[in-house]
This record gives sequence, C-alpha cells and structure tokens, in this order.
Amino acid sequence: MKRLLLILSILGIGTSQLSASPKTTDDYSDLGVSASFGEVGFFYNALRPYGEWIELEAGFHAWRPLHVNTGWRPYSYGRWVWTDFGWYWVSSEPFGWATFHYGRWFNDDYYGWVWVPDRTWGPAWVEWRYNDDYIGWSPLPPYASFSVGIGIRFTTRWLAPMHYWSFVRYRHFTSSSIMREVVPMEYTRRFIGTTRSGGRYEVDGDRVINRGIDRQVIERRGGYTRINRVEVAETGERGERFVRDQNQERIEVYRPSATDLRQAPERIEARRGERRTSLNIERIERPQRDQQEGTNRENTSREQIRSKSETPLRPEIRQENNQRRREETMERLREQYRRETDQLRPTPPRQFENRTEPRSRIQEMEKRQEQREIFRERAPREERREVAPPRFKGQEPRSAPPVRKESPRGSEPARREGRRGRD
Repeated sequence: MKRLLLILSILGIGTSQLSASPKTTDDYSDLGVSASFGEVGFFYNALRPYGEWIELEAGFHAWRPLHVNTGWRPYSYGRWVWTDFGWYWVSSEPFGWATFHYGRWFNDDYYGWVWVPDRTWGPAWVEWRYNDDYIGWSPLPPYASFSVGIGIRFTTRWLAPMHYWSFVRYRHFTSSSIMREVVPMEYTRRFIGTTRSGGRYEVDGDRVINRGIDRQVIERRGGYTRINRVEVAETGERGERFVRDQNQERIEVYRPSATDLRQAPERIEARRGERRTSLNIERIERPQRDQQEGTNRENTSREQIRSKSETPLRPEIRQENNQRRREETMERLREQYRRETDQLRPTPPRQFENRTEPRSRIQEMEKRQEQREIFRERAPREERREVAPPRFKGQEPRSAPPVRKESPRGSEPARREGRRGRD
C-alpha cells in the first residue's frame, strides 16, 4: 500500500511539472497560432491593419490584402518612374512600400492574391513583355529567386497566366493613373502571343536595378520628349509617396534596416488554411538562417557560390555563363508560350475538312484539263457516219442506208469548170 501511494505521488509531481512548462508548437496550433515564424519577421505587425496572415502550411505564412476592389491585382494602383534603381513602382496603397519591394505574389485558386515575404529589397519585382505598340508587366511568383551572381532564376517551369499581365500603350506607361489605361483582360491573350519577353535585373554595388524595357525605346515609341530621372529618398515614416517640390520630383520611401527585418514577433496569430493551396511550397527556396549576427542573405549566398568552386571565375566568363542561362530560360519560356498558344487556337469543324483538296492535286487536274483542250484543237476532224439503230430480239435486221458521197462534178469547183467550158 505504501508503495502504491509513493508511485502515485511521484506521478502527480511529474504531471504538475509538465503543466507548468511553456507551450510548444503543437499547443499553439490548436489556437491558430504558430511558433515557427519563417520569414514573416518585421512585416507581421506592419501589414496586419491592411490584411490577414494565412498559414498555408505548418510554419509557412502568406499575407492577403483585404478591402480591395474587385479584379484587383498587384502593381495596378500606382505609377512607373525612372530612377537610379531602374524602373521603380510607386504604389498608392498603404501596404505598397513592403509588398511591392519585398517578396513575391501568387494568385491562389482558393485564397486569391497572396504575398510571400522575403528580405531582399528591389524597385519592383516584375517580368516584362513588349511589342511595337504595347508594353506589359506581371508580378514575379515565389518560384523566382534572386541571387547576386545569377540574378533572377526560377526553381520550376513558370509561365505567368493571362490574368497576371497588365498591358498599356507606350504613351500611357508613365501615367499617374495607369490603372485606367490598362487594356481589358479579354485582349490579354492576343498581346501575349504578339509580344516578346524583355528586361533584366542587375546589381550595382548594394543596389538592385530593374532595367526593364529600355527607356529610350519607351521615349521613342511613346512620343515622350524625355523621361526624367527621379530621386529616391528614404524616410523614417512607414509608407511611400511621390513628391514634387520646386520643379523637382522625388520618391520618399520607408526601408527598414537589416536588423529590423530579422526581428521576429513574440508570436503570430495566423488564420489556419481551410483548403490545400495551389502554391507548390516545396519549390520555393527558403532562406537559411544566418549563423552569425550582422550577416545578411546576400553575403550568405556569395559564400555559398564561392565555396562551390575552388577557383573563382573571371568576370567575362561569369558574364558569359549568366547570359547563356538567361537565353536558355527565355527560349524555354518562348517554346512554352508557343505550345500553349497552339492549344488555344480554334480547330476547324470536321464537316469542312474534306471540302478542300491539296494544292498539288488541284494543279494536276488543271494540267490534265489543259492537255485535253490542246489535244482537241490539234486532232483532225473525222467524217460523220450514221450508225444503224439497235436490233432487238425477233426483229429483222435493217440494212443501214448507204452513205451518200458527193461526186467531183457536184462540187462547187466542178460546176465552175463546167460553166467555163460551155462559155
């Protein structure tokens, strides 16, 4: 009996110690709160007033904007400006300073447009297409990874759907209300088939530059006198705005420091995903945690690239390799566009398939008809012969009437000779 009481007391002490221990990830998951923060960091509290956080997978969070217009898509409410960083997107939305300069966008089949955070700043993360009359852009997906030595590369085969693209005429590209000039969605398929891909991202020192479509091409085709360069100035207030002061234009934007970006909230209250997302999370490159304080993601990627090769490549060889990779990627995307465009073309009805014959057979029939006409013109005229009627059973055969032949004297030349003799 004493042994039984001793065992029960020991079990009671262990149970009380377990109940006093802090909550684990499983305990928070029942409340819709995750203890695995991923790359949410500084953006969690900054974006909460304008949308909701969704936990698409255990430890993987995405943000979705709320109270937006029907048919909303990224990079639609704002304007394009030429800066020292290349083509810069100035958003007119309160969350634009974060979602259009960090991270990537994806249109989920169930949740709609969601934003996946990232810590690399850029003037705008988009891809470009253009022809002689129109220019278009599309937000890059989370499958697009950026590194200093390579630039933009995709971890999977990606072809931006039609509803990702926005096309405008060149003369409206720098308009302050560009959303009004965007071509309706029903014409987007035609532009995708008649435009070509362009634009690239470069690194100049510590700056990411979005080259996009050449500024001189846009000036020439859009009828601009000159597209002026606008200064980008950092401010301590959250937000982004376009300022014109004493005939000078500048962009005031908030950029958190690397230390702020690495700060994680105490906990994240995210909505649990009701359905499985159409985003392939396994194909997204998740940044590795820094081993030391003060090192950022770009430095880590440089060390990884340097450790893979024993001898560093010369700049011209590295540039040639990067150019070859870009050309291979562009060719793969063009081939994928051609295949999908061919699938979208309507096929002719079956009842009309056999009505037209091949051109070679038509030419052969025309040639035969021409030969028959030539043979008829050159062939001699045959004498007309009367053919006896058919004979039926039990009927006496009829002799065909003799063919009457004209005598030489009955002919016109003979009669003329006779008249001369009588005269």
